[in-house]
Amino acid sequence: MKRILHILPALLLAVCLLAGSVFAALDQSVFSESIDLADTTRLYSGTQLISTTKGLSGAQENYVRYTKDRDVQPIIAYGKEIYGASTISQIAKKLSEDGLSIVAGINASFFETETGLPYGLLVTDGVLRSASTDMPSVGFYADGSAIIGSPELSINVRLSDGYQTSIFYNKRLNDSNGIGLYSRDYDSKTKNKVSAYNVLLEPVNGADAALPLNGSIELEVVKTASATASCTIPDGSFVLAISEASIYPTALDNVKALKSGDRVVVTTSCAPEWTRVQYACSGSELLVDRGIPCEEFTLDSEKKSAARTAVGIDQNGGLVLYTVDGGKSSSGMNLAELADRMAELGCVTALNLDGGGSTSLGAIYPGYASGATVNQPEDGALRACANFIFLVRETTRSEDADMLCLYPYGAQAVLPGAKLNMTVKAADRNYMPAELPDEVAFGADGGEISAKGVLTVDDDASGYVTVSAVSGDLSARVQLPVLDTITELSLKKADSNVSFTEATVPGGSSTSLAAVASYYGRTVASQNSSFEWTVSGGIGAIDKNGVFKAADTAQRIEGTITVSYGDVTAEAKITVAPANPFADMSKHWAKDYVNELYFDGVLTGSTGSDGKLYYRPNDSMTRQEFVVALMRFLDVDVTLYTKSDLPYADNDKIAKWAQDAMKAAYQLGYMSGSSSNGKLYAKPTATISRQEAMVILARSQKLQQEDESVLDKFTDAGRVASWARPELAAMVERGIISGSKGKLNPTGNVTRGEVAKMLYALRYSDSNS
Repeated sequence: MKRILHILPALLLAVCLLAGSVFAALDQSVFSESIDLADTTRLYSGTQLISTTKGLSGAQENYVRYTKDRDVQPIIAYGKEIYGASTISQIAKKLSEDGLSIVAGINASFFETETGLPYGLLVTDGVLRSASTDMPSVGFYADGSAIIGSPELSINVRLSDGYQTSIFYNKRLNDSNGIGLYSRDYDSKTKNKVSAYNVLLEPVNGADAALPLNGSIELEVVKTASATASCTIPDGSFVLAISEASIYPTALDNVKALKSGDRVVVTTSCAPEWTRVQYACSGSELLVDRGIPCEEFTLDSEKKSAARTAVGIDQNGGLVLYTVDGGKSSSGMNLAELADRMAELGCVTALNLDGGGSTSLGAIYPGYASGATVNQPEDGALRACANFIFLVRETTRSEDADMLCLYPYGAQAVLPGAKLNMTVKAADRNYMPAELPDEVAFGADGGEISAKGVLTVDDDASGYVTVSAVSGDLSARVQLPVLDTITELSLKKADSNVSFTEATVPGGSSTSLAAVASYYGRTVASQNSSFEWTVSGGIGAIDKNGVFKAADTAQRIEGTITVSYGDVTAEAKITVAPANPFADMSKHWAKDYVNELYFDGVLTGSTGSDGKLYYRPNDSMTRQEFVVALMRFLDVDVTLYTKSDLPYADNDKIAKWAQDAMKAAYQLGYMSGSSSNGKLYAKPTATISRQEAMVILARSQKLQQEDESVLDKFTDAGRVASWARPELAAMVERGIISGSKGKLNPTGNVTRGEVAKMLYALRYSDSNS
C-alpha cells in the first residue's frame, strides 16, 4: 500500500483503545484552569505526538518524542536533487517508493530561498551530500541514537601541482567563495549564474562518485570548460568549478593549469564522534547546551516571536522534534523562549532549525494510510523546504485489527448544540490501517450520535460529552470538553476556508456563511444555530443558519452582518449592488465571466468621474494586479504571508495593496521573478504577458505536461518561451486557453477581460473538478 504523505487539513488526535482496556500510552485530554489543552497520541511504539495550547500565552506547540526503537529510525531526506526545494509530500512519495513508511516528520535545514540549497552540511546513507561552513548540526547513527554539536567538517582538494586549499561541496558558486565541487546529488548541471572555469573529474579505479565524512577520493581530469555558468554533471562524475572573476587569483590560476589526465585528491575529515553518522543536517545555533538554555544568539530573527522548529536530545538519549506555530494561530516564540522550552522538555542539548513559514510537522495517525499536517503553517500552506527529518519504518502489510481509534478526541472542545462528525479507524499492531472487525455501534452521553457518527451535543450539555464506539471485540471512547465561553469568532463562506470580512453581492442573491469559534487558538466545534445573527443597513436578512438573502436594489447599499456568542462578535461589511454592476460591460463578450468573479470578490473595478463603476475590460493588467486577482480566486488568505520576505531588488515598487499577495504567490511557488545582472526582479508595475499569466495560473494548479505537441496547432507556437511550454501545453490540453484565430500570442499583453475568461475557465476545468 502506498504511504504517501498527502497534505490534508490538520487532523485532531485520537484516543485508541485496545480490546477491553485503555491504551496506556494515551493520556486523557487535559482541560485545566490554567487554560492548557494538551493531547498525547502514540504514533508507534516508542513514538508519541504531543500537542499543547499554552493558554494565555497563545502558543500552539506540537512535538514528537522518540525513543530509540528497532523498527522506527530517524533519517534526513530531500527531494530528487539537492538543488530545488521539495514539499513534504513529494519527499514522502519518494520514501514510499523506497519501501519506507513515515511515522512523523519536521522541516530541517535553513536554505537559500531561490535555489533550495541547504546551509551547512547534509549527510544521507552515510554519504556527504553537501557542505560548506562548519555549523552546529544534528546527526543520527544507524541504531537510531543522535548527536548534536559541531561536526568540525573540512573538505580539501590537492591539485596535481601540489596546490592545496579548502573547498565547498554542492553549493552555489560566486566570485568570493573560492573553489566548489559538484556531484549528481546536486543536479544534472551546476546551474551557477557566474561565468566559471569548470573541470570534469572521474573517480580513479571505478570508485563511486561519493564523498565520505572522513576519507579521501582520487579523481582524474577528463576535460575542462571555460566561461561556462551552468556545466553538465555526468553520472558517476564530479565537476570542479571556480568563478572566472574569483577574488582568489592563485586558486583560479591553479585550477586553470589542470589538464586532461591530471590527478586530483579530495579529502574530508570530521570530529571522531561524527564518523559513524548516517544522516545529518545543520541548524543555525545551539538552544540548549549541557542542559542549560543558551542566552546569546546571532540569528537576525532571535528576538522575533515567530513559528519555530527545533530538535533536541533528552537526558535518556531520546529525540524531541519540536514545532511552535506563529502567525494568526499562535503567538510563536523568540529564540530565548524556545531555548527555555526545550530545556523544560528535558533536553540536554538542542538545535534551532529553520522556522517561520518553513515550520511544519506531519504525521500518519493510527488507522490512516495517508498523513496529516499537525501544525498550522505560518504561510497558510506547507512550504517547499531543503530537507526534512523523518521517523520512518519499513512498510508492512496490514494485519488484523488490534485497536480502534476514534477521531477527533478529547482535545476537541465543543459548544452546546454543536454538531461534529466522529470517525472510527481500525489499526493493526503496527499501527497500519486495518479492516474494521464489524459494523460500528456508536454511543454518546451528553448528546446524540447517529449511526453514521454525526454527534449532536445537547443544548444544555456541560462538563464533558462522552462518545464511544464498538466494532467486534474492539472499543474506543473519548471525552470532549464542553465550553460555555469562547475567545474569538470569525466568519467565512460556507464553502471556503478564507476569512470573510467584506464582500459585494448582487441584489436578490443568497450567500451561505459559517461562523468559526475558537478558544485561545483552538477551533471549537459548533453549528451556525449556536450563534446570534443580525444584519444592519437594510442590505437584506439572515436566518439562524447563516444564510444571507440580499435585498433587491437598483443602487449600491452598504451594511453589516454581525455574528455573536456572548460578548464575542465578528462582523462583515457587505455591499449589495445591482446584478450588472459595471457600466462598460453590458455588451462585452467577457460580461458573464467578469460579473461572476466580481461578486466572488476576485475582480474589482474603479469608479469613474460620473460615479459609475467601470471594469475597463480591454486594458492591460500589471503583474501585481494579476497576482492579487489570482490570490483572491484561489481563496488564499494573504495576511498569513505578511511577515514573509521577498528576494526582489525592486520590492519598493510593489504597491502596498499588493504586497501580501505578491509574498503569498512567491512563497507558494507560483511566481519566481526575472533575473538581471545577478539580481532578481518582480517588475510589479510591468504589463504581464499572456504566457507569463498562463504559467502562473498553471503553477497554481500544478499543471505541466511533457508532451508539448498540442501547441503545434498554433501558427505562433515557436514564439512560446522554452520555460513556458510545459505549462502552456497543459493549459491548452485542458481547454483553459484556446487562442484566437489559430494563434496563442504568447508575448502579447493580456487584457483584463482575458484574465476574467482564464480564471473562469480554470474554475470549471477538469483540474478543479
